[in-house]
Order: sequence, then C-alpha cells, then structure tokens
Amino acid sequence: FDQQAEEAKETQLATSPMWWIPLAALFSLAGVFLLRHRRTAALVLLVATLAAGTAMADPCGMVPPVYLGDGPPITRVGHQQTYVFFKDGVETFVIRPGFKGNVDEFGMLIPFPSVPAIRKVPDHIFPHLAAAVDPPEVVVDVRRYLYAKKSRGKRRATREAFGESDKLQFKDQVRVLKQEAVGMYEVAVLAAGSSKALKRWMDEHGYKYPEGMDKACDDYVEDGWCFVAVKTKVGQKGGVDPKPGQRTVRSKLPTGSTFDGSVQAMGFRFKVDKLVVPMRLSSFNKGELRNIVYLLTDGPRRVRAIPEEYVVRQITGPKLFGHVTDPLPLRIIGGTMADVPEWQRKSLPAQRNPVLKNGAARDLFASDLLAIGSKSLSLPHEEQEKELLRIGERLGLRGKEIDQHNSVALQEKRNKTVTAALAGVKNMTLTVVDGDFPRQVLAKQNLTFAEYTMPNKRNNSQHYDAKTKRPGGKKQGVLKLGAVDWQRVDQIAQQDQQSHERRAWVLSTVGLSLLGFGFAVWMRGRGAVIMLLVAAMIGICAQTSLAVEEPVAVKAPVGKPTIRQLLNQLSKSETAGAAVAALVKRAPESKAQLKGEALEGGDLTRRGWAIVALSEIGGQDVDELLLKVHSDTKQPMLVRTWAAAGRVAMVESTEALIEKATLVASFPALGRPVGMRLVEKLNDGGEASAEGLLSVTLRVPQLRQGLAPAILASGEKKLTAAMATAKDQNVRRQAAAYLGTLAGQGNKKVGGAVASAYQFDAEAKNVPWRGGPLFVPGIGWAKEDARSLVGSLIAWHLWCDQKGRKAEQKQIHNNIRSLGLARMAGYQSPGFREVGTVRWLQIWKKTAGKEAVAAMLKAQGADKVAKYAAVLN
Repeated sequence: FDQQAEEAKETQLATSPMWWIPLAALFSLAGVFLLRHRRTAALVLLVATLAAGTAMADPCGMVPPVYLGDGPPITRVGHQQTYVFFKDGVETFVIRPGFKGNVDEFGMLIPFPSVPAIRKVPDHIFPHLAAAVDPPEVVVDVRRYLYAKKSRGKRRATREAFGESDKLQFKDQVRVLKQEAVGMYEVAVLAAGSSKALKRWMDEHGYKYPEGMDKACDDYVEDGWCFVAVKTKVGQKGGVDPKPGQRTVRSKLPTGSTFDGSVQAMGFRFKVDKLVVPMRLSSFNKGELRNIVYLLTDGPRRVRAIPEEYVVRQITGPKLFGHVTDPLPLRIIGGTMADVPEWQRKSLPAQRNPVLKNGAARDLFASDLLAIGSKSLSLPHEEQEKELLRIGERLGLRGKEIDQHNSVALQEKRNKTVTAALAGVKNMTLTVVDGDFPRQVLAKQNLTFAEYTMPNKRNNSQHYDAKTKRPGGKKQGVLKLGAVDWQRVDQIAQQDQQSHERRAWVLSTVGLSLLGFGFAVWMRGRGAVIMLLVAAMIGICAQTSLAVEEPVAVKAPVGKPTIRQLLNQLSKSETAGAAVAALVKRAPESKAQLKGEALEGGDLTRRGWAIVALSEIGGQDVDELLLKVHSDTKQPMLVRTWAAAGRVAMVESTEALIEKATLVASFPALGRPVGMRLVEKLNDGGEASAEGLLSVTLRVPQLRQGLAPAILASGEKKLTAAMATAKDQNVRRQAAAYLGTLAGQGNKKVGGAVASAYQFDAEAKNVPWRGGPLFVPGIGWAKEDARSLVGSLIAWHLWCDQKGRKAEQKQIHNNIRSLGLARMAGYQSPGFREVGTVRWLQIWKKTAGKEAVAAMLKAQGADKVAKYAAVLN
C-alpha cells in the first residue's frame, strides 16, 4: 500500500507547477529587455502574435459526413465517441461516428490546425476505453453449486438462489443467456428480473414486447422461467463500408443500397499549441448530439462552456495504469473463493486477462506516449500497419477479419515498441465527459478545456459506469481487487499535491522577486547581453516541441532499375506503388522473382506487394502458385489470405467468381472482394443470374449481406424465374423472400411478374414450376394481379386433375388457400381442408363468373366431361 501511495505521490509531483521557477526567470529577463528596448520589443511581440494566430487558425470543425447521394440525407445516429490525448504540444484524437441513410457514396471532412499523421484504430477501441475506465468484472456465482447440493424442487431452489435481498438487486436486470441466428431470425434467450426490465431490454435491442402481458411475464419471472425473444432480420447494410485510405469510390451501387452503422475508427496525431477539439461543424449534422469524450492529459480537465456536471469520471494515472495491466476484478456472489469449483479456479487467470477487454486502450495510450518520447508523429509499427492496409485495399480486403490478421502479424513488433512507454500513463489523468452538447455552443467555438477536479462523491461507477454509459448502482457479492486501496492512494496523492503546490508558489514568488531585483541593478550597459540571453532561452524552449515531419524525398534511380531494385522498393510506402506498376509492366522478366518473393519472402510488406503484382499479371501458373501459398497451413494467415484474394482478383467471369466463393468458408475476409466483384460484374452487364447469386449466399452465408443489394437489383423478372425454375428448392424459397422484399420497397411489378410466370398454357407439357416446389411470395397483392394468378393456378389444378398429377395439385391447393390471396382476389378460402378440382371450380365461378369457368373448361377440352360441366349448371 505504501509503495502504491508513493507512486501516486510522485505522479502528482511530476505534474505540479514546478515549471513556474524557470518561467519566472524568463519573465524577469524579458521585463528588463522591455524596459531598455521598447521599439524592438514591440516588433518582436507583433511577429509573435501573427505567428501564434497562424498556428492556431480556427480549424472549423468535424463534419462527418459530406453527403453526395441523391436520396434523403445521411443522419447521425447514436452518440459520437471521441478520444483525445494532449501532452507537450502533441494532440491525438480518435473518432468513429455512426450514420444511416440511403446513399451511393459519402465522405468525411475533418479540419486540422497542422498536418496530421493518420492511422487506423481498432473498431472496438471505445468499448476498450470504457473498460479502461471501469474494468469489467469476472463474476463467479457459486450459489448454483451450493444450491444444487440441497435442491428441494425447481421453484424453491430458484427462490433460494435469488433471495429477497438478491431479488432487489436482480429486479431491474436482464441477463442474456444465449444469442444466435436461426435462418432469417435472430434469437435471444433471456433471464429477466421483471417484466419492466424485459420490456426495456427488448425495446433497446429492436425486439417486440407483447403489450398487456406484464402480469403473465412477472409470473414466469417468479417461477424462474427464461424468455426467448425472436425478431426478423429485415435491415440490410451497404455492401461497402467506408474505410481510411480509400482513394476512389464506385458510385454505381445497386438500387436499395444503404449504409447504417459506424464508419471505420480513425486516429489523428498532430502538433498544436493548445488543446482543442474541432467540433463546430458537427452541430450542423442532423440527429442526436450526445458526445462522449475520453480526455487523457497531464491533469484533470473539463470542457469550457459545457456544464461541469458533464464530467462524469476522472481516473488518475496510477489507477489507469493498474486498470490496463492488473488482472480484471473478480466478484464472487453467494460464497467465498473456497466455494468456487477447482476447474473454474484454473480458468480464472485467463478470464481476468485485461488485454481481452481493454488491451486496445492500453496500446493507444502507450503509442501516444511513445510518440512524445521519440519526437515522431508516426511510429514504425503504425506505418507498417498502414502499408498492410494498403495491400489489403489493393486486393479488395477490408473488415474485421483482415484487421485481425494484420493485428496478429504486427503483435510482436507493437508489443516491443509500446510496452516501455506505458509507464508514462502514471503521470496523466483520464477525464470522461458525457452529455448532449448544446448546438449553439458547438456552433460558436471548438471545444477548449480548463483545469477541473470533479467531486469525489460523484467520481465512481455507481454514479456513472463507463461500460453502460449510465449509473451502475450497487452490486451484490464480494469484490476482490488485490491489496491496493485506490481511493486511499488518491487521497494521499491529492494531499501531497496540495502541499507541494503551496511550496512551489512560495519559491516561485521569492525567485521572481530576487531575479527581477538583481537584473534591474545589473541592467545598465548590458542590454545586448540580456537580449541574447532571452533569445537563447526562447530558442531552447522552442526546441523542446516536436517538429512536423517533412516528407522524405526519394531520389529516382539512375537509368532503368533492375528487377531486384524494384523488389527492394516494395518495402517503402513512397515507392511501392510505382514499383508494382513497373514490375507488372515488365512481367516476362519479373514473374520468376515475384513468385519467389510471394512463396518464401522474408519481408512481410514486400511479400504482400509481390502477391498484388502477381495477381495483376495473372496466368495459370500464377493461379497455381497462389493456390499453393494459401493451401500451406504453415504460412502466416495474413499471407494465405492475400494469396486467396489474389486468385479472386484474377477471375474474369461471373461463373468463375461464384466458384471461388467457396473460399470464403476458409477465408472469411474474402467475402467482401468476392461480393464486390460480383456486384461490379452485374453493373457492367455481367451475366450472373439471380439463381447463381442466391446459390452463392446459401453456400457461403458470409456473403448474404454483401450480395443482398445485387440480388434485389436483378429485378422482379429474374427473381421470379429463379423462384419458378431453380433446381435447388432453397434457392426458390430465397427468391420468393427477396420478391417480398422488393414489393415491400414499393415495387408494384412483382405481382404481375409472378402471375405471368405461372400463367396457364393449354399446350404445355409440364407445369411451370416443374422439378421443385411451388412458391408464391407473401406480398400485398393488387386485385387484378391476385385474380390473374389464382385463375391460372386453378386452370393448372384442372390440368393436373386430368393427368393424374396429385402432387402438383396439392402444391396449388396449399398456395391458393392463402387467406391474404383469397381476400384480395375476392373468394372464400376453404382453409386447411383439402378439396378437389370441382370444388375449386365452384369457388372460382362465384368469384370470376360462369363465363370465366366455361372458357377455362373449353380451353382444356374439359367441357365434355360430366363432372366438370356440372359446375356450370
């Protein structure tokens, strides 16, 4: 305990105002200089003022997105989360805003006061930041083990396991026991403490709570029952998610493409004299303006012009360091560690590993601190990650799967570079600001910050839990953190800081007075010396800040470079693009060395670009080589994925693309490039049929979301043909479902297309849906289309009756007995009771008239058959 308190004390001393003493000396020198050289001083101040104005030019604000589509504008959804780091003139901020809307393309506009170093940040960064504020607990509930030994019936055991004190704790909670996708449904199995809690959870997660069922639900809760919530997956996300590094945009997306979600998380590190967060233009975005800002600085802060109550948490440096390095807290409910089974005790170290929950935040803190120490805006592993992203983009790879492969490939290098810098977080403070920022405040100025220490009584997870973004409340059970009492540590550190600040103030005041007096006496005849001293001190201070890195000029090689020289240029981001183009152009002589590099190259970046070059050269020999690479399980998964993506990039025909889609099962990251290329082929007039696309989504479920817009864009005619004639009955079912979606989007041609596909033909040798089931989409039928369809199907029923086709007759009956179809066509459905052709003819005579039935009989020569002719009488 004493050691932890001492570390906190040292942390506070490191951030206390000891810098006043040298600053006082500087001001004394400047004061003497101003007395003797008024005109020169005025000019210096004017130049300094102009320079400062240039450095701090108003960066206008953060405006995601710039909308370029023709449909309704994009709307911001959810709260925007922002991470901000500031120390020694260097600032980092990370954003991942959420938007929705029907769009073809959109971009982001984010102004900066200086040229930033841009990097990718893991998409889960903000959950990890929240977990760095409030580490998630590993909860072990031993009551089920204890009560299993003395169970006295299900209901009694449940009441004992959740006693009266526990009920009060669990009453407002819902526990998700299981979640999974089943066909077209999403299913969640829930344990709820009350009907009120259950309704709230279902509303928040897009499920439908049955109104008026509170009493019944509470009864089930009392009996210890669980709940299964089901919803249909009706929304579709766009086939293309925007990511950093995207240089071109394909605007020809299929009809129905939408974007609904968060864009890629991005980090920006840049030089700035004062901490500022540019959010002015964000006030013009439609939608919510709730902002959550994680601010890592040298001391506690608040946002100016925003209520102090918006500061919801402040975590001192030593505590923050412990949160991201110590094992996660362990909470034992209903007993002690002795009651925890042995098998579960063995798994606790792995469960309490903080890297799984806030490791991304740890790496983010360390990277920013390392940038300060190395005086570089961009770190080597960050640059290599961007290069790996460029390789992936060139091969169409984007998303969490390829991000994971990149992370694994860079893990060792990242750990070496950031671990040593993490200790610096002990000298910082993490402030969390959460609230609905007033539009008028955001519109007028960027966010600036002032020193502020929030009251201790509010600074805890009971008042605000960072993981849930709301008050956490008291929890049952015993929490085991280890030997450190962080609250006591903070109190001791705060007392020491206050004492030290008082001493520093006295020393700085005395120093200022003595220095001023001494230099005033010594001033006469020494003005030039004083000017030099002032200039020297200003120069020394200026050298402590980071310089913006200038681009390194790459000298062009003299004469024609060799293949080996071009391969070496693949390792450098400045020359890789041009080197790939040159290697592709000189394919006959470069192919052999490119193959060697792709197969067993030692440099990861060069190897990736070699695979890119080979995929653009193409050829059967290249395909076989890349097949060999991605089939070799000893190769890194990132390299194998690149090789598989290279094979996809080489494919020219849509049918070959469909064949390559089977690779997605082994390489999920290929889902995007396969889907994108299929969409591209369709837009360019490719011949991929709706049946082929549907077949791909059934074989490779990972492609369903990406190909949904392309399938819908194929139109009602192709989808109807797939529904009626596809060999696979699951393809027929999916086609019918997509027709229902088209109709739901307002396509009024669906009903007519279906009626046309099943139109009766007296000369036909078989039914139109031969070889499979008969499907009719459930849509809102127009009366004319409904009557046309039902009239044809009854005619087919008569045709089958005369030819003894009982199976097809049953298929027809199962469809035209539909209550919705019957209501729109104007007849009374017989329901589940199966009836014969004569009965259907009688039903149709009441609906369409005697003449319609007579024409139907005559067309098939059935008017001479007594049982059918009797219907007319």
